[in-house]
Amino acid sequence: MASARSPEGSRIINFSSADVPAAGTLGMVFTHRFAQPLEDSDWHSLFSFDSGADIGIGISYVPLRNLEVSVDRSSNQDDWELALRYRLIERTATLPLALTLRGGANIRTEIFVDRENTYFGQAIASVAVGPRVRLSALPTYVSRTSGNPFVSLPQEDVFNVLGAVSASLSRTVNVQGEVIPRRGKHGSPGVGWMAAIEKTVLRHRFSFTVGNVRNTTIDQYVVPDFNGISPHEYSIGFNLTRSWKLK
Repeated sequence: MASARSPEGSRIINFSSADVPAAGTLGMVFTHRFAQPLEDSDWHSLFSFDSGADIGIGISYVPLRNLEVSVDRSSNQDDWELALRYRLIERTATLPLALTLRGGANIRTEIFVDRENTYFGQAIASVAVGPRVRLSALPTYVSRTSGNPFVSLPQEDVFNVLGAVSASLSRTVNVQGEVIPRRGKHGSPGVGWMAAIEKTVLRHRFSFTVGNVRNTTIDQYVVPDFNGISPHEYSIGFNLTRSWKLK
């Protein structure tokens, strides 16, 4: 049975989706999160486009049906994320549900951060609401969050349930949103969120993003600590993804 069309790729914005590409698919993703908050920018700084940025580069491959291997590296804390993703239930035209499991490790190699490795596991459950909308929930466990002695200390054995929504506005334009709940009054200063508008062409996706979360690796975004800045400061960025069918 043919799969229903997705308003998202294998990645939503920062979160992995329940989709796994076809076997033999090689993927690359480039993420860019500008450092200057929009509130502190103006036309002299081209509304933060002139500022520095946290840059991420990732590569993935699907050696077997439903199984993806990926490596992502973020310039923020020189953070390497190694992951396996396996789809247990595939969405079809008659079944609106999908379930994928993802697990792996984060290795941080920057000198002035907590360098103890992190291990994580998550379930990615999604449901299609009609042909254009998808809702996702991502129960996530992280053994140790990233830490910076000048900003925030690492937290151990963290569990959070992340949420996302995606919708198709047209055949090639989608919108997405992600939410990272705060973990109690003392676990986080606020709720983390990201929104994106995405344009797709054959094997390419380009997303323009905005939100109060600049982190793109799971050990950094699972608890939104905002790197010591206010959760009411918003930054822009983009994602660029490309895939190749190798077999």
